Amino acid sequence: MITPEENTIPLHPVEMWNKLMGLRDPRTVDWVTLSDPKYIIVTLGLYLYISKIAGPRYMADKKPYDLRRTIQLYNIFQVVANVYFCSKIAYHAFVKSGYSGYCQGLTYAADYHSMQVLDNLYYYLLVRIIDFLDTMFFVLKKKFTHITQLHVIHHTIVVFSGWQFMKFGGDGQVVVGVCLNSMVHIVMYSYYFLSSLGPEVQKYLWWKKYLTTFQIIQFFIMIAHTSIPLFVECGYPRVLMMLVIPQVCLILGLFVNFYIQSYIKKNRRPVHMANGSSMEKKIELKSH
Repeated sequence: MITPEENTIPLHPVEMWNKLMGLRDPRTVDWVTLSDPKYIIVTLGLYLYISKIAGPRYMADKKPYDLRRTIQLYNIFQVVANVYFCSKIAYHAFVKSGYSGYCQGLTYAADYHSMQVLDNLYYYLLVRIIDFLDTMFFVLKKKFTHITQLHVIHHTIVVFSGWQFMKFGGDGQVVVGVCLNSMVHIVMYSYYFLSSLGPEVQKYLWWKKYLTTFQIIQFFIMIAHTSIPLFVECGYPRVLMMLVIPQVCLILGLFVNFYIQSYIKKNRRPVHMANGSSMEKKIELKSH
């Protein structure tokens, strides 16, 4: 466990980086995508290149693909995967390992339940990379205007911050945020699936207008919860939180701006789903 003497925040950027490098989680040092930064850099670089350049260029002279069934199956997969990871992580962390929901430090324990938490957090990160298919569906359906700044930055930061946590502090305080994020994904992808079933089902989805608020509340809770170790000493690396919290604040700011533009200003414009389903005046947002 990190001692209070070690858990300081250097003011100089170089010292902060060196401090972070010294916190490398020994349990994940050889895991694929975590062993070398080049993996995540290449992954995010390819995502951005395909989303904004290669994808639209490839589809320029092609007709949009009909992906309705594919997207429905994808939505079902997302719901099942997030239910699974949320339940597994919560069970092994809070029931079997006695995690604190308030402030939980890193123990670097390698017992069965601790490694189950870490394993499932890693698989959860891989599913967040699979979330990039949301954007690929837009590309293949030639819905290029749906690939907004919010959409791309959101996907990119979620994966990058997840990678940072897995590399330097995979369990501990972050577990509550992951479970909350899983529940948000369950709700969002359930909505996407139901809305794809047609008008007969869509008329019952009156609660769609609350999804954006749900997202914003989630990020407020995550920022507040991840800030606790900055003020309470529980053995979670403060320097890591200082790097990740601004990223979450950026996403929150983009979501709040989206909410203001879509629901508060009088001149409302049509917005779009964050998934491949296209419907006017639907909500683009999804968590992460």
